[in-house]
Amino acid sequence: MGAQLFELPVAVTLRLQSRSGRVDVIAEPRDDVLAEGDSIESLVDDGGATLRIRSGRGNKPLLVRCPAGSDVTVGTQSGPVKMTGDFGIISVTTASGAIEVESADEADLRTMSASVTIGTCRGRCRMNSASGKVQAGSVGAASAGTMSGSIQIDEVNGSLKAHSVSGSIDAACGGEGAIAIKTVSGKVHIELPQGCEPKTRFKSLSGRIRCACPEGTDVLVEAMSVSGSIDVVPR
Repeated sequence: MGAQLFELPVAVTLRLQSRSGRVDVIAEPRDDVLAEGDSIESLVDDGGATLRIRSGRGNKPLLVRCPAGSDVTVGTQSGPVKMTGDFGIISVTTASGAIEVESADEADLRTMSASVTIGTCRGRCRMNSASGKVQAGSVGAASAGTMSGSIQIDEVNGSLKAHSVSGSIDAACGGEGAIAIKTVSGKVHIELPQGCEPKTRFKSLSGRIRCACPEGTDVLVEAMSVSGSIDVVPR
């Protein structure tokens, strides 16, 4: 494995590409970018707005160290992606590798069959996996989708849109934005702050529906299922 050092001017997006190897990105106090991997290739693209770094063929890992707060885009076919530290706006797309992010301003995370995990996202957060689990700590406005994996969000500080086929949906919301949930057979469990009085719209063919919060106009909560249960409760 070789290492290369790159300058990263302010307001330049870092774009990383790998075919099947693991990608590790570390945001830390520094002004440049250090990339370690097999046959590293680089290109300044988009009129100087993007620094593109690509690892060579095979399944060798790619390790990149970049300035804290960097905007980063990662694309890989099957390797897992782990992002450690505090990032700006990030986007991660992989066919089958797991995605793990510590902290970002905004995030768009997509994989087909592996899990998606993010600790903190201060702004809008989009998370999608066909069959893997989706898990988040504290996020702003959130959008999450899965077919058979579960969705679990510890804290939503904005609106929430979530959908699944058979996976459960569990989220604690701050009541600061509309909530819209769709599922076929997965269970839905939504927590709202004490004293929150939501306006609710529920629809289910055979699933149990329970709202333990008094009806009001504080926040709109919409939930629809075919056979999955729907629970809305105070924290």
